[in-house]
Amino acid sequence: MMGANDVAWDKVLAHYCQPFEISARELEHLGQRQPRLLAKHDFSAAVPAGLRQRGWNVLPISRSNYAVGPFQLFQPFPEIAGPIRHLSIPAGLESINVAAISSEAQALNVAAAAGIFEDFLDSPGLVPTVAGRMSTHTFTVHFSGVAPLTIDRAQMEIDAGFESARHVVLVEAKNHLTSDFNVRQLYFPYRRFSQALAKPVIPVFMVYSNGLFRVYRFRFADPLRPESIELADAACYTVGRAPLDVDSALAVLSGPVYPTDLPFPQANSFERLINLGELLLREPLSKAEITQRYDFDPRQAAYYAEAGRYLGLFDLRDGCYELSAEGGRIFAQTERSLALVRAMGARPVFREVLVHTLRTGRVPPVAGFMAAANLGLSESTLRRRASTVSQWAQWVLQQTQWLR
Repeated sequence: MMGANDVAWDKVLAHYCQPFEISARELEHLGQRQPRLLAKHDFSAAVPAGLRQRGWNVLPISRSNYAVGPFQLFQPFPEIAGPIRHLSIPAGLESINVAAISSEAQALNVAAAAGIFEDFLDSPGLVPTVAGRMSTHTFTVHFSGVAPLTIDRAQMEIDAGFESARHVVLVEAKNHLTSDFNVRQLYFPYRRFSQALAKPVIPVFMVYSNGLFRVYRFRFADPLRPESIELADAACYTVGRAPLDVDSALAVLSGPVYPTDLPFPQANSFERLINLGELLLREPLSKAEITQRYDFDPRQAAYYAEAGRYLGLFDLRDGCYELSAEGGRIFAQTERSLALVRAMGARPVFREVLVHTLRTGRVPPVAGFMAAANLGLSESTLRRRASTVSQWAQWVLQQTQWLR
């Protein structure tokens, strides 16, 4: 199903065979849609089909002009290895509610108050110094296979900026999970301040979801080339929460198992399933809306939404997914890990695998558990579904292994 941006860009691209520059006025005229909507591609799944088929992306080069061409603009988020780190906010702060983080600004405030950036960067004494919309100033960028581009006072936004005696830290923040991000979000602030300041500038991306703060430090091997971005470090934090107690988790797994006629799930990232639940807490969404607004392709949107139904967390009503009564109760809580373990453990195979995982501290081979359950799956399908069980069990295990 084509979205509004797909249709609009097909109209624009009908006029161009080669990479091109276009004014905001002309973009709106050809696409019959606001330029800011047509050019906002924060992750690769948001790139309209016509652009994706040509291998093109969109880069703002001034306040009113865009370049369209084969620019490598997207960087994947890696899996974060190692246990979750636990921090607390200082005692006596009454205006910060860790249990009610609903925006990127709130997540940044909690992260700063808890000292996440200072701990992650080993940089005490970070002081908030810069944030908001501003000009990029003027600089030249290079991409492989195309002529250099001049960025001339394009608009950019910094979610949070900090400075210490050693360096300047510029943070981009999101409150939903995606598989990758648009490098421009880090690169434009990095270039603007690198050429204006003597201190090193550190680009950091923070993603908040389900009580976890994922922070990624990047660097640019060649400051003139956005595509030279490299991951320097990554870590995952929680603030003011306790790790999942193994005995409590085993206790909730002693309840009844309820088989379901819904298909066995194929959705490996349990974190992304949780994040979809957080999004549904705000409003019901159709599969098309899940696909268009968030980093899911149509097949993934269906897989993750149906996985939520399998666990009894989501309902499908009038073509839209919404939280079930149980899902609404769970996602209204901040401390929801134990309830999610209970929901998992109420389904065949998951119960047995989770009990084994929590008792031994490792995820067992899953195929044998699935074969014993007589699920009626082919061998190839069983292997794909087994990957989901393993990844979900690994998520449960990770909730018990935090660093303090």
